[in-house]
Amino acid sequence: MRPGAAIRRGLTLALLLAACGEPGPVPIAFGERECDYCHMTAVQPQYAAQLVLRTGKVLVFDDPGCLAAFVREGSVAAEAVHSMWVNDFLSPDAPPLRVEEAIFVRSDSLRTPMNHGVAALRPGASADSLRTALGGTLVSWAEVMQGEK
Repeated sequence: MRPGAAIRRGLTLALLLAACGEPGPVPIAFGERECDYCHMTAVQPQYAAQLVLRTGKVLVFDDPGCLAAFVREGSVAAEAVHSMWVNDFLSPDAPPLRVEEAIFVRSDSLRTPMNHGVAALRPGASADSLRTALGGTLVSWAEVMQGEK
């Protein structure tokens, strides 16, 4: 093999491996993208959620409750799910959080897009403060999945 051919082959392999990276959340075109559950246009970044399939396809939700309902109803096979992500209500421009790493505030004071009354947060003092301000409760993703208010 010629020396130049080996370098080209190595570069091609490196590019292919980079293109086959781990699937993950994508930037959402707010005002253009529909929720894959309720079909409303996603316009409020603080409530956005995403479900990433093992194929790399990303489904978008305008409300964490829509994501939970979509999964709960079996709209996609559990083995097809790679990961689920939510935006931090207090920092919607920050990278999304895995649902397992987030804490959720549940409150009737929250006016979420589909009125599920749930917002995702990074765990910590800010979550506690928001819970106190809204008069709500902090719950895990498993509790959000139960669908109770």
